[in-house]
Amino acid sequence: MEKDKKERRSFLKHLLAGSAVLAGTASAIKPARAETSPQVTGDDEILYKETESFKKYYKSLRS
Repeated sequence: MEKDKKERRSFLKHLLAGSAVLAGTASAIKPARAETSPQVTGDDEILYKETESFKKYYKSLRS
């Protein structure tokens, strides 16, 4: 019984160590880089357009 516990613990320790090594290797191979986005000025992009359907929806929320 004690031998089984030690074998399981040993297996789990090796599994954890192996996954840590694998994760470290994967991150070292290809470092993440942020992509640059184009500059957007406030006048170029319209984020909100008030339409009749939106007016009805907002009016229904107030009721």
